Amino acid sequence: MHEIADRNGEFTLFGLLKRSNSLGDWDLVVSAPWLERVKLKALSEFVDLLAKSIGRESLPQFARVESVPSDDPTLEFILDSFPVEDGEIRIQNMDLFGLQIEEAILFRARRPDSGGAAPGTPVRAGGSSRHR
Repeated sequence: MHEIADRNGEFTLFGLLKRSNSLGDWDLVVSAPWLERVKLKALSEFVDLLAKSIGRESLPQFARVESVPSDDPTLEFILDSFPVEDGEIRIQNMDLFGLQIEEAILFRARRPDSGGAAPGTPVRAGGSSRHR
């Protein structure tokens, strides 16, 4: 998460969701202002950066990678209910994004600064884990 944010700009949401009907795989769910510019191109670039960060052989551990638009009502609910800047919040048995979620792990759920930090200018508090 941090490597990609340092290059492209901060995330609004970065989390893992395990759907109740999944076979144990996690969905990586992200939202960021820079992902919305040219969504398909930006999402493809994000997946490439993710592969470089965690290794291409690790990508299959995710059932899917999903980008959430900033005006999504569920995103607003998460930002209001489970804010986390650089840590970890676990949620169990909840309906999110129209899906029954068995478990969710949120590493970041924070609205972007109104000034909009430029890429390469991380906005973080505290020193939680740097390797997500």
